[in-house]
Amino acid sequence: MNIEYENADFLIINKPAGVPVYSTAKNAAEESVLKWFLEKYPAAKSIGDPQRPGIVHRLDKQTSGLLFLAKTTTGFEHLGKLFRSRDIRKEYLTLVYGEVSKHGIIDRPLAKIGHEGQSRVRVDESGKEAVTEYWPLQHFRQGVDSCSLLRVKLHTGRTHQIRVHLTSIGHPVMGDNLYGKPRSQALKEVLPRQFLHASKLEFKLPDGTWLEVESELPEDLRNVLNELQQVST
Repeated sequence: MNIEYENADFLIINKPAGVPVYSTAKNAAEESVLKWFLEKYPAAKSIGDPQRPGIVHRLDKQTSGLLFLAKTTTGFEHLGKLFRSRDIRKEYLTLVYGEVSKHGIIDRPLAKIGHEGQSRVRVDESGKEAVTEYWPLQHFRQGVDSCSLLRVKLHTGRTHQIRVHLTSIGHPVMGDNLYGKPRSQALKEVLPRQFLHASKLEFKLPDGTWLEVESELPEDLRNVLNELQQVST
């Protein structure tokens, strides 16, 4: 786990893909961010939820990128307040199926279906507010398939929000094994996981200082782009 920022109350790590934020009862022996965190910062065991101490938010197992972890109650409460008031700006980089030609905003409520551990998410008018904004950065081709690299900004933080919202407009995240099949699997020969990376966090520290932390695409995702034919920017 690379630490991208740290102070007395919390840290921001760069989570690699394939590592869950915390293990489930079914996979208790699995390595996780939480196990690493508590080994490095044992005093954080009393912070927040006793089952998931120090965890303020999460990323999917196959999503890489920036993640907060609270070391103290002060840090946990400050970050929790920022998340509740939506005063943390979160951006992602993702490669989606098809050509996305312009900026857009998806404002569609989301609801969970199924039970804990096997839940899916769908667009549902009876669900919770969810807003995703996106900008196209580059376009690529692989044979007959076209793809677009997007910068995505979350205005809310629902489970699987980016994946479900982009699938709902016909542009599923490439490599997503849960949503958007079969189009999301068009690059399965070169892409072993979903192409989704938490690339930027912007927020205020308790003293009012504005902080921006960024993370470049990891090597595995850069290698995928190098395998594709770039057609426009």
